[in-house]
Amino acid sequence: MDNLIKPCKILAVLFLCVLPLVAAAQWELEKDEQGIRVYTEAVPSSDIRRFRVETTLPVPLDRVLAVFDDFKRYPEWKYKVKHSGVLAQPEENAWYHYQDLSMPFPLDDRMFVMRSQLLPQGPNQVVIETRAAPDYCRDQALPACSGVKTFDGLIVREARGRHEMKQLADGSTHIVWIQHAEPGGVLPDWLVNAMLVDGPWETFKGLRAYVNQPRYRDARLRRDASGALLGGFEKVTW
Repeated sequence: MDNLIKPCKILAVLFLCVLPLVAAAQWELEKDEQGIRVYTEAVPSSDIRRFRVETTLPVPLDRVLAVFDDFKRYPEWKYKVKHSGVLAQPEENAWYHYQDLSMPFPLDDRMFVMRSQLLPQGPNQVVIETRAAPDYCRDQALPACSGVKTFDGLIVREARGRHEMKQLADGSTHIVWIQHAEPGGVLPDWLVNAMLVDGPWETFKGLRAYVNQPRYRDARLRRDASGALLGGFEKVTW
């Protein structure tokens, strides 16, 4: 019995030591306006916080994903995005894409070159995983990469995020966006952390208005016989 108790005591001590570290990372509500909530939390080994923004959109999941699928029109609703587009689509549910963000003078503009993958989670629920791919265009001769190669700002080298989307029983869609990025350059940490609240909030405010664009109203996602999402659309009209 003593041989059993001693390992249990060791495990208990280890658990109590780890518990404060787990509890220390908590979301803090920073802004709650117009049905959009923005949270931030500390990230280990980084002075830049992670943000979480969420809201419920009064449209079905199909329409929300159609807006996300229309990469070239991101500047029409995403905060501070000047140019965007698809670089390549290696798989049906995976894309390399870019977004050029405008920064206030005299700061350098930033570009995100990202790889995103859509992961269906059963009926009416998906996750989009995104990570930085800053060197994707380095050895690519794709015409779409020309804008990346000639970009005169800074390309963000570290970024990872996810969008979680779920259609609710009333036909609306709940969406959560979580992201952490290291913008690089000489941006002070306090300025970056300040932008982590208003930027995501403005983006979701723009998204809420933009999902009502007529071009997305007939969007229909591909589903199997059981209704589970397969990814992709039955017909693309945008």
